[in-house]
Amino acid sequence: MSQDRGPLRAIDWQEVFPALRLFSALRMAVNFRALVLAAIALMGTAAGWRVCGQILANPEDPWLTTQIAENSTWPWQHPLVHTPIDELGFSDVWRQSPLLIAWNEISRPFQHLFEAREFTHFVYLLTCALWSLVVWSFFGGAITRQAAVAFAREENLSWKRLADFVRSRLSAYFAAPMFPILGTFLAAAFLALLGLVMRSGVGILVAGILWPLVLLGGFMMAFLLIGLFFGWPLMWGAVSVEGTDSFGALSHSYSYAYQRPLHYLAYAALAALVGVLGWYLVSLFAIWIMQLSEWGISWGSGATLAAITQREDPGAVANAGAALIEFWNNCLRTLAFGFIFSYFWSVSTVIYFLLRRLVDATELDEVFMPEEQELHGLPPLKTGPDGVPAVADDAVLSGDDSAPSGSKARTQGEA
Repeated sequence: MSQDRGPLRAIDWQEVFPALRLFSALRMAVNFRALVLAAIALMGTAAGWRVCGQILANPEDPWLTTQIAENSTWPWQHPLVHTPIDELGFSDVWRQSPLLIAWNEISRPFQHLFEAREFTHFVYLLTCALWSLVVWSFFGGAITRQAAVAFAREENLSWKRLADFVRSRLSAYFAAPMFPILGTFLAAAFLALLGLVMRSGVGILVAGILWPLVLLGGFMMAFLLIGLFFGWPLMWGAVSVEGTDSFGALSHSYSYAYQRPLHYLAYAALAALVGVLGWYLVSLFAIWIMQLSEWGISWGSGATLAAITQREDPGAVANAGAALIEFWNNCLRTLAFGFIFSYFWSVSTVIYFLLRRLVDATELDEVFMPEEQELHGLPPLKTGPDGVPAVADDAVLSGDDSAPSGSKARTQGEA
């Protein structure tokens, strides 16, 4: 018996290939609000690192001097991409990826923390790491929250709703990546005690007997640090999407990273390539804005902008004008460089959605909305003459949707 088959009118390619949804991160990353949040965070991070460097600076320590100089770069001092895209080699493509740049920039103090051999180095790196975590706990949380709502519902949150959500969960953003680090140091402290015993011959024998416990401690540290290294961007996504606490964010990130490592790496690789294209276009757009502005100015001034601002003895007024011109150009450069971090947080949120659907079979349009949780809460109760709590009469008469239908019917029947 033949079956009637309708014509295939369209294919939802994003359902067939879910990884195509990563391209939506480009749209969310170039949102002006996300760019502003990333630019402010970059300036705040650099300012904090500079203060830490000035407090702990030691000219006789070359390693510390190099680290301070590397961490004292302002965001507008980073170069924009200007190499033609057809001249970019494979290694250049990966080095220009916003995903890798932001990943290394934010986690750099944490990575060097385990390389410190002196107490001063450790204090400097720990201070920079904690400051970076404080800054990005708020601004990274704001960007991921905006991306989560935009991805799931295609809505834009107001500044107030965005700030209220992040402020109420700031401790979760901050504490989630700290737990694996604290666990690692606790395991290392246990091994250090055994290391003290090994200063004697008998201690070496004791260590040999207890060496399986040492390997177990090494396994715990490796498990925590590898999960943290790959999963820490997902922690921000977990808090922003689920509205969970730090333990929930830690559980989600480790679960997704370890249960779907190949999917995670595949999404990250594609996101890195997509980010290269976006970063190239944003850089090109920013460079053209500045160059075309100077080109238009030269028509009236008769000289290039550099020749105008660098002439001999320009005067105090001209110096002030040149400083303002440099200030606005630096603002544009910082905003463009902020795309790297707005894309990083946006695409990590999209990856969280995709991994959540793979592991937990949760639809992509499900996101935690605290205002809706309040609307669907329990109805107000009052104690009746018989001492039994019941739904308040005003809630029933007003037809409050938050009250369960069974409670309404039961209360009306009693009345």
